[in-house]
Amino acid sequence: MTGRWPLRSSLQLGAFPTATPCARLHAKQVLWEWGFHAIAETAELLVSELITNAVKAAQVSEDKPPVWLRLSAGRTRLLIEVWDGNTQPPQPRELQDGLPAFGDENGRGLYLVTMLSTRWSWYPTQRPAGKTVWCELDTDDPPDQERGDAAVQALLPRRTPRSRRARPVPAMDDPDTLRRVRDGLRRLA
Repeated sequence: MTGRWPLRSSLQLGAFPTATPCARLHAKQVLWEWGFHAIAETAELLVSELITNAVKAAQVSEDKPPVWLRLSAGRTRLLIEVWDGNTQPPQPRELQDGLPAFGDENGRGLYLVTMLSTRWSWYPTQRPAGKTVWCELDTDDPPDQERGDAAVQALLPRRTPRSRRARPVPAMDDPDTLRRVRDGLRRLA
């Protein structure tokens, strides 16, 4: 298999709270198989945040559609995509002095995605209706070995052109704060 993303894996999950640990475990195993050990923990955290947001967005719908996770990788980048059946754009929380409010239990997900990924955005889909939120991670090292056709290829709904762009989330890139938030999230899992 050739192309920009020769390695692909996808997973469809019910829009339940248990989707998040399942998606994390899937990402951990797939990244191990692909040899992306250096970014595995960061990717797991990003998958966790995006799936958690997707589950919350899907639960607002009457029919509670499933959520989809797709991981795609080339030699130097990992693409994480998460689809949910809610057409509303992601809503990053307002920041206080460049950081989420100290006492907030929620609202840190997109802040972490902004801080830990190389870039992120979203796009609406038509069939089925919803949206895909995605982020990319650069890999420091290429995978340990070539995997070729061993990866599973699955398609997410096609992109729908949109007229407005998602506004960037201002954020502070303080590594100590990010470590504390990451460690706190690990204790919760």
